[in-house]
Amino acid sequence: MAVKIVVLPRKYMAQWPPICCVDFSALKTSLEELILEDSSLPSNFIQDIGMLASLKNLEVKVCDVNGSLNFHGPLHLKNLESLVIRDTSLENNFLQKIGAMPSLKNLELWDCGLNGTLYSQGFCELTNLQNLDIRDNNLWGNLPECFSNFTSLESLLLYSNQFSGSISALKSLTSLRTLDLSDNYFEIPSSLGPLFNLSKLHSIFADNNTIYAETEMHSLAPTFQLNRISISCCGDVGSFPQFLYHQQDLVSVDLSNIYLKGEFPNWLLENNTNLTTLVLVNNSFLGPFQLPFLSHTGLSRLDISKNSFYGNIPNEIGAKLPSLWFLNMSKNHFGGSIPVSIGDMKSLRTLDLSDNKLSGGLPEPLAIGCSSLSVLILSNNILHGQMFSSNFNLTNLRQLQLDGNLFSGRIPDCLSNCSSLIKLDLSNNQLFGDIPRWMGNLSLYEIAMAKNHLEGPIPEEICQHNLEVLDLSVNNISGNLPSCFSQLHFSQIHLSRNKLQGPLINEFLNSTMSFSVEISSPNNNHFEGEIPVQLCKLSHLSLIDLSNNHLSGTIPPCLKITTLNDISQDYVRFIFTADRNMSSSIPIEEQIEFTTKSISYFYKGKVLTYLSGIDLSCNKLIGKITHTFKNIQNIQTLNLSFNSLTGPIPPAISELKQIESLDLSHNNLSGKIPSQLVGLNYLSFFSVAYNNLSGRTPERTAQFATFEESSYLGNHFLCGAPLPNCSTGPSSSMSKASTDNGSIDMNVFYVSFVVSYFMVLLSIACVLYINPYWRRACQDMFSCSPFLFVNDSLLNLLVYIIYPRHQFFALATTIRANLHHTGYVLIEKHYSPTPNNSLTDGCNPS
Repeated sequence: MAVKIVVLPRKYMAQWPPICCVDFSALKTSLEELILEDSSLPSNFIQDIGMLASLKNLEVKVCDVNGSLNFHGPLHLKNLESLVIRDTSLENNFLQKIGAMPSLKNLELWDCGLNGTLYSQGFCELTNLQNLDIRDNNLWGNLPECFSNFTSLESLLLYSNQFSGSISALKSLTSLRTLDLSDNYFEIPSSLGPLFNLSKLHSIFADNNTIYAETEMHSLAPTFQLNRISISCCGDVGSFPQFLYHQQDLVSVDLSNIYLKGEFPNWLLENNTNLTTLVLVNNSFLGPFQLPFLSHTGLSRLDISKNSFYGNIPNEIGAKLPSLWFLNMSKNHFGGSIPVSIGDMKSLRTLDLSDNKLSGGLPEPLAIGCSSLSVLILSNNILHGQMFSSNFNLTNLRQLQLDGNLFSGRIPDCLSNCSSLIKLDLSNNQLFGDIPRWMGNLSLYEIAMAKNHLEGPIPEEICQHNLEVLDLSVNNISGNLPSCFSQLHFSQIHLSRNKLQGPLINEFLNSTMSFSVEISSPNNNHFEGEIPVQLCKLSHLSLIDLSNNHLSGTIPPCLKITTLNDISQDYVRFIFTADRNMSSSIPIEEQIEFTTKSISYFYKGKVLTYLSGIDLSCNKLIGKITHTFKNIQNIQTLNLSFNSLTGPIPPAISELKQIESLDLSHNNLSGKIPSQLVGLNYLSFFSVAYNNLSGRTPERTAQFATFEESSYLGNHFLCGAPLPNCSTGPSSSMSKASTDNGSIDMNVFYVSFVVSYFMVLLSIACVLYINPYWRRACQDMFSCSPFLFVNDSLLNLLVYIIYPRHQFFALATTIRANLHHTGYVLIEKHYSPTPNNSLTDGCNPS
């Protein structure tokens, strides 16, 4: 009697006894199938089941092992036909010891942590294998020659390892039907010559290997007829592989990223009437886009983006390819207007014609006939006129991107019928009018309408859904921020260069997931009050730009900055996915303007995962710079310029090991520049100009050897290269007189002041004593212009020493009378340079 044991996952069988308690010896002649899933296994489990002579099927999936499954000798399971181990740790030499299973036909070892090469011993004895699947491990090296013995092998899946070398070892697998070599380091000829004799081969996948063009082309036709082929990345193949001219059963073709040259292969459509998918992304095709002679009703997916096609899109494209549901012709050089016949593609769900030179307006048949369209991307063309007329049937739209065109008028009300719309990008057009209130009725996750002429306030209705990305920058929007912003969970918010005003106290109370906050404006916004401490609650904050406002108070020391590259990649994918439920793979690539190294740049796409920074420049911030930087250690840009910050530069700034741009200029900072800053090896822009800094400049080594005098200008008590040497000039004595915390030693100041004026008065007295004419002129002059900052007792002493006794009393009395009459007294004043917190250089005053 055959016995089957199935151990269900622990969450379903909480009271089930552990597998280690099962007595296999009592079942060694009757157990034929053993399936374990989500169980706890001892490391010698495999050795224990070696006694099960009648076992035919063994499956171990997602099990916890104390260490890794191991055994000391070959498994003598002569009747075992299928061995499946998935997501469970195995010893590296598992394949070396696995021999002595002559009946084994199916071997699947997914994601088992296997490391090393494929050993010829043990593994090569499995000559009856029909299916070998060792994907998602860390196996490397060349394929062993013993692969030629696997003549019964029908499916070989080696993807996501580190195999390398040629594929010549596979040339004898005459029974092979499916081959997947993706994500390795194989060197594969574009002709697929080593596989020409595999007559049963119908599917080959070799993405992300090295594809090369052979010097000698194969003149013979291959014996196989492929259904599916995907050789995407990487190589420089050149002309189209000749073997494709002999294929007539193709269903799916992906030849992306291998730099094929020539014209569009319309013959591929004509020869393969069953072709449903053709992907030729990022190659070097050029010339006009040529359609097949006859209509191809089977093709459903066509992607020729990132090539050099030019000319007009054929007017009959809708008639020749009527069954398309995915059409991507972006990033080419197509011109002319959008063909009206696209409206005949009733099944079309995704249309991307962005980054071309298309002109004219949106054809009305497209807006009426493509009722199934869910993704429409026409960005960065020369389209103009009204976006949509009242004849509008695109109610299933989920993603609409018309940015970077010349569309004018108001935002069309017909979009209010798109109840499923989650992304709307109308940026960089010539739209005007108010932001429609009906947007609150949609399910929008992202709204981008930057660089238009929109005006009026931000409507409260915009907060009625889970908005994550909002970009209204560079418009004429006015008023305060809606109070409902505190209820949203933004990932990006951009409001710069508008006419917004008011405080920011509670606007980000619940926005715990934001990674970019930009409300700066060099000309228009007038946000005031303190920086809201609620920003400290944004756990995934990557960029803060609050520059060019009227913010006051101190900088919250609790601000946190985390690059997206340092956090969960699941969260990064969450941000850069257009729709969690959409079949389209078009990503969100919101453009962000950020100032670093004193220059404004635009960033978008994946680069944002590596970007982090804080820009609080051109405000009215006061107080000292925080002495702790543990929350922003990975920051790349810090700009606090054009404020009224005081105190010393904290040495703890040297903890910002990744910083590339540091701008503390135009403040009232004092003290010395910390010498520890020379350890910032990535710093390429540095400025502390126009402060009250003193002492020596940092040693000119590493990155600091590249900073010129402009980085230190306006600090009169700084010296040392690239400024004048500290051993000469007046700044030398003053820098020595400064204390370690940066303030001037007042005792030294008093002494130097008195000595200086003593010498001046002594010189004047000598001149007056020598020349009687000047002496009389001086007495006459005192009636309107007395000496300044002279102490009365010091004056008596000086005049008594220089003048004879009979002249002393008359002159001293005259000087004192004039001094008291005009009200001059000796005053004490600390050094302070010309006020530099006025936004005159580097900031645009509001």
